Amino acid sequence: MEPTVSVIVTCYNHERYIKQCLLSIFHQSYSNIALTVIDDGSQDTSAAIIQEVLGGSPFSDTAFLRQENAGVCVARNRGLEAASGDFVLFVDSDNYLPTDYIEKIVNHAQERQADIVYGNLWDFTENQPYVKSRPFQLTALLENNYIDNCSLLRRSKIGEARYDLALNRKFLEDWDFLLNLILNQQMVASYAEDVRLNYRILADSTSRRDNHTQRAAFYDVYFYILAKHVSHYSDEVFQAITNNTMILEDRLGDLTDHLAKLTNYIQVLENGPEDYQARMRRLTSEVAILQREKEELLHSRSYRLGNGLIRPLKGGVRLVRNPRLAKPLVKRVLAKGKRTLKKLPAPTRYLYRPYRWLQRKENNYLNPKRQLIYVIYEDQPALQTYKKLFLASLAPLCQEVLIVVNGRLDSADIQELENYGEVFCRENSGYDTAAFRAGLLKLGRERLEAWDQLLLVNDTNIGPFADFEKTFKKMAAKRLDFWGISYGEEQPDITGVNPYGYIPLHLQSYFLVIEKSLLQSDSFWQYWQQLTDTDSREKAIGYHETVFTRHFTDLGFKSAALLDHNGDSAMYIHPLTMVKKGIPLVKFSAFTNDSDDKFLWQGLKRKSEIPALLRYIKEETTFPMTVIEEVQAVIKKKDQRREVLIIDGVENRIPQCTRYRVLNKAQQLRSLGYPVKVVDQSQFRLSDAQQAQVIIIYRCSITPLLTELVSVAHHFGRNVLYDIDDLVIDPKYTDQLAYTKGLSPSAKADYDENVRSYGEMLALCDGAITTTARLQTELSHYRTPVLMNRNLASAELVTLSEGVEHQYPAQDEKVRIGYFSGSITHNENFELVKPALVKLMGEIPTVELHIVGYLELPPELQPFHDRIVTHDYVQWEQLPALISQVDINLAPLTNTVFNQAKSEIKWLEAALVKVPTCASRLGAFEEMVFDGVTGILVSDDQWEASLRELITNPEKRQQIAEAAYKKVTADCVTTDHTDELTAFVKAAFATEREDK
Repeated sequence: MEPTVSVIVTCYNHERYIKQCLLSIFHQSYSNIALTVIDDGSQDTSAAIIQEVLGGSPFSDTAFLRQENAGVCVARNRGLEAASGDFVLFVDSDNYLPTDYIEKIVNHAQERQADIVYGNLWDFTENQPYVKSRPFQLTALLENNYIDNCSLLRRSKIGEARYDLALNRKFLEDWDFLLNLILNQQMVASYAEDVRLNYRILADSTSRRDNHTQRAAFYDVYFYILAKHVSHYSDEVFQAITNNTMILEDRLGDLTDHLAKLTNYIQVLENGPEDYQARMRRLTSEVAILQREKEELLHSRSYRLGNGLIRPLKGGVRLVRNPRLAKPLVKRVLAKGKRTLKKLPAPTRYLYRPYRWLQRKENNYLNPKRQLIYVIYEDQPALQTYKKLFLASLAPLCQEVLIVVNGRLDSADIQELENYGEVFCRENSGYDTAAFRAGLLKLGRERLEAWDQLLLVNDTNIGPFADFEKTFKKMAAKRLDFWGISYGEEQPDITGVNPYGYIPLHLQSYFLVIEKSLLQSDSFWQYWQQLTDTDSREKAIGYHETVFTRHFTDLGFKSAALLDHNGDSAMYIHPLTMVKKGIPLVKFSAFTNDSDDKFLWQGLKRKSEIPALLRYIKEETTFPMTVIEEVQAVIKKKDQRREVLIIDGVENRIPQCTRYRVLNKAQQLRSLGYPVKVVDQSQFRLSDAQQAQVIIIYRCSITPLLTELVSVAHHFGRNVLYDIDDLVIDPKYTDQLAYTKGLSPSAKADYDENVRSYGEMLALCDGAITTTARLQTELSHYRTPVLMNRNLASAELVTLSEGVEHQYPAQDEKVRIGYFSGSITHNENFELVKPALVKLMGEIPTVELHIVGYLELPPELQPFHDRIVTHDYVQWEQLPALISQVDINLAPLTNTVFNQAKSEIKWLEAALVKVPTCASRLGAFEEMVFDGVTGILVSDDQWEASLRELITNPEKRQQIAEAAYKKVTADCVTTDHTDELTAFVKAAFATEREDK
């Protein structure tokens, strides 16, 4: 027998939403439900609506409880007392459930033996995720709650646990209750990734009206809750507090850095049209002088003495005046302490040192036998000479050589490499890290342990410019377990995955030498066997390069670099300095910084050492200059390669936006022969734009980094365009939205600030890109030119649609009308067509209405509920098949400035599956649809007549559908499509070629 689920709905003043909530429970595919609804003293008509709706409850066990307003904690505790099912499910009255919600979470609980089952929150008004949850992890939950209250709970495990009344009418009561269940009741939580709750975002909700971390009282409650568990879970609690604090402090540091950059940029603008290079040199000099003065002051004896006396006194006065400052102060001190502790050496470093010292006595430093693993990745037609020359110089020092090739090489190159050793070709995945691992596993532990040294070297090195024998002798004298050429400096974790939470001082992985004492250790082989995921640059650096040195140092092994100097990325920025200090090689990427200007793409102001390095190599070394010239030619060719860069500010948070405005645009431009790079705004670095001839910024707020991008792009004569597909550039437009009219003053201020930020970013750019004529007109008041680039169907969408086209003639007498817009509750667009549907469905019994998403039937449509079919939201790949099931596609729009600016995507997607569209005579529909030929355009008072004609005339439906299909496949797909944007790109690339 199916387990019983006690569904508990608590309601307070939700007369607008309670009916939809209850009906969604009635319509569940899972039937063994006991329903309890608790009205917490609502002042509106909620109680009356509940009583009326519960009269139609399909559940035999249905109860309605009323109480004086006592708060949600009291109401939920009362629900727990009344619950008798195997499971308990709380549902907030402003949300509603997809039809299979309970079925999915019950099945998940039974399959996984879980006591708590939770899913994701879905913003059904925007048809996008609101909160994407994650698999359960305790420390992460202690940092921030990602489990919603609407989770399935096994009642037998709840026991006497109840909501904490001390949190009543506050916030975080859900999080506190869940922590109680997990930590004290030992309930097992499990994430159901395919489950999503239709979540309503209300401006006046206690849990949603403000960002918690901006409220003064938030941390009072946060610490109150964590204090309950600190005695039994001290490590996890302190880790959560530390992580939260580090995030806030890091954010403060970022803001400070950004402010400094922005201030500098403004000063540059205010200085007028002075020569850019002269201005740059002057500013660089001034900054250096100020930095020296600052350092001298900070390290002066008088400053340190005075600061040591004054700061504590000043802080003490502030605490006396405002005792509430004590908690944040303690928090900052604890956080700083945690960060300091992370950087302290592990105790094992000292415990193992005597043992490692004894092991090193067995190392052969005088005449070692060496195995070299040399990793190659080649992106040129033939293997570059510098790589072969470096290998030829290093191979004689080694008894055996394994050359691991990432990707493919010409057979002639492979044959030449075989003169030096065995060649092992593998797929190009996992970067050098995975190639080193593959080489190690191929050779095997038994074979490698026979050697005195293992060399791990990649092909990014040019040289040698000094005798390798001297390098090895110098490092042999240090009696180490492993060593490298240079250090990478300590810095914040730019990878996001480093297990230490920061990047420690580390040996750079392009040249590592492993001595026998480390090579024979179990820990060395365990390290490489577990290192399986390096499929991104961030992971390769964060899991290996920046970890290897500290990992083995903490195990007592001893390491060093050939040169301790490691500041300011010296191997890449100061290559001549490093060579003169004894480094025998130069990194390939150092040669790319061949002018001062190149550093601008890295956000730096530096003087290039490459011209002096070239003279040094020519005059002071025997290294062949023809090889250097070949390297320079490759770099020059790469520098000349131009592409289009698209920066995505939406980052798939609204999938349709990223798909149509970023991915489809990239596909369109690539089909015309233009290389395109796409990068998310959060991942963008200045260097991403170095090869970009045209830079397209899509829906990004203004930031110091993007401001700097525009400045650098203009310096190099590159074009920057701002792509926007909605009127969210000025509050004068957004003030017309019903949504913004319902916001609180503080929320409205935040919203307006974000809108103005879009407008400010637009103003910095050289022009705009948009999707409709009305948008083009409005944007032209802010920036010109405004280039038309309509939304186009991707090749993937065309292919998916071809397989599911609507079949003619009809297979039955039914006429299915589709409205693909989700919930129609309070949907003013649907109100346009509702009277016509009511009349036509009343007169023509073969008409069906199909809706995507949950539908709360308006009273006028209740008589036809058996002819109304609802569909859950689907992924875009499934949408063509869903649209093709209907005979007529509805696209009503009220006449507002926002709707006038909306694009014709609904018509386009329906046309691809040969379904005719009946759309409002408005905006892009009027621009793209030929009335009566490729669609039907309808004025507000013509819906009944227009629909009646299509319903009763199947031949006309087919004629329109076929014509629309031909129009869209000919003119509205990405492949080889030209428009104002592509004309601009063509001209920009042509101008760049002329400049060359």
